[in-house]
Amino acid sequence: MKDLLFLVLIALTPASVSAQSPSPGDPAELPFTLEIEDVTQDELPGFHSMAFAQWDGWWVIIGGRVGGLHGFFPFTAFPENEANTNIWLIDPATGDALNFGVNALNIPFHDPLKATNPQYAQDGENLYICGGYGKDAITGDFISFPVLTVVNLPQLVSAMQAQTNPSAAFRQTQSDNLRVCGGEMDKLGDFFYLVGGHDFSGNYTQQPSPMFTQTYTCEIRKFKITNNSSTLAITDYSAHHDEQNLRRRDFTLAPVIHPDGSPGLCLHGGVFRPDVDLPYYNPVYIGENQIFTLDNSYEQIFSQYTCPAVPMFDSTDGSMYTILFAGLSAHYFDQNSQTVKYDEKVPFIRDISTFRRRADDTSREFLLPQKFDELLGTNMIFAPAEDAPHFPNEVLKLHQMNGKTFVGWLFGGIKAEIPNITPSSASKRMFKVYISPKNAVGIENVIAGSPVMRISPNPFFSGQRISIEGVEEIRNISLFSADGVLLGDFGKDVGGLESRLEGALPGVYFIQVIGENSGALSKVVKM
Repeated sequence: MKDLLFLVLIALTPASVSAQSPSPGDPAELPFTLEIEDVTQDELPGFHSMAFAQWDGWWVIIGGRVGGLHGFFPFTAFPENEANTNIWLIDPATGDALNFGVNALNIPFHDPLKATNPQYAQDGENLYICGGYGKDAITGDFISFPVLTVVNLPQLVSAMQAQTNPSAAFRQTQSDNLRVCGGEMDKLGDFFYLVGGHDFSGNYTQQPSPMFTQTYTCEIRKFKITNNSSTLAITDYSAHHDEQNLRRRDFTLAPVIHPDGSPGLCLHGGVFRPDVDLPYYNPVYIGENQIFTLDNSYEQIFSQYTCPAVPMFDSTDGSMYTILFAGLSAHYFDQNSQTVKYDEKVPFIRDISTFRRRADDTSREFLLPQKFDELLGTNMIFAPAEDAPHFPNEVLKLHQMNGKTFVGWLFGGIKAEIPNITPSSASKRMFKVYISPKNAVGIENVIAGSPVMRISPNPFFSGQRISIEGVEEIRNISLFSADGVLLGDFGKDVGGLESRLEGALPGVYFIQVIGENSGALSKVVKM
């Protein structure tokens, strides 16, 4: 479960891996700085491990837990009074909150909407929720639910604001392919991707026993959802199975932009590896054309458990940056020794880090100077700000930010009292997140006073065709190296520029375009 099922197991299991002493990069290399502002609304309850969406300024919270870390003994591991049994609307700006009891809904299946660790994805005005772990009131058993719920967010918000029953906003169906908890779900193109997780049924106990059954999916499940006035169904289902590398749950699944500009997903961390009760360290990349790519060249240092992720793409060099906010981690920064240390117990941490993946597929992490003032981050959510410049998949456009930019909120999660084997509670902490690019001038407008020019595709791969927009009546095109050496003048011949770039080594270059009455300079990344 995302509620830390592995803490005691790891505390009792000798590590079979060597304790590394990794060296994070210098955060001064990053093209941005981070700021978090505490805006906690004390009157709100705490939540974690829930389904989440946004609509018309309201946060929508369904399911999850209102208590802290679950217990480790049969029949008391998941107290029913700590399940979130209400649908909540929260206005983060004012702290206003509305709620409606799940049991009062006129729907076929109530219990999945009170479950912990469901998978969910918002697609426009609809929130899709599947699976989750909780008590089935009919049988009295704890199970992973095989139920898909679709919530029409405009109908839900309108009904709850009017203080009427919002049942009409809910539709449900069943599929055993969705009997999963502790995984993640997102959408790429026309397909939903249900990634990882497990089918956990029965009463949780610390040690394996006949009290429960557990089966990891070891899969990325890909499917469409037909949702119209007459039909709610799963269609076009397929699955990629990998028992060695996808035996994962309770990870962070973050949206990314690949160097070629296509959207994708990155799976960070997760538990458990087949050979030892420790997290996975190698990231997995998911794309529409390549469903599974394991990065064996890099082992993630920080935040291997579910935590908030703030993703940013920098078009100046094709780098993807993902800020990971604390949670549980195999490594932490020790204040006394001022070094990064390894802890096989995978403790709660305060550290905030940035994961960078360059256009050449190399990765590195950076430990940021900002830290939480408590042990936070586990199962906390990031709620993106609609006004921040972003791609359709909510990856922020770093190069389009102009000065300090509000990019979203952090909310909820589990608050631990000490790093290991700890009392805990559901957090109500709320933070605003700000990003300040170090170079506020975008690459489209490097020459002061020049028009906005866009070079695409950027990054550039051999065989592609270049398009230049924003400069009228082109008179000359020039290509320069990163250190300003002229590599060629091509007049109006874009094809000549393409040929020269095709023969160039991978790296950063500058393209200067002179027009009838203006000129502009832009960076381009050659892959």
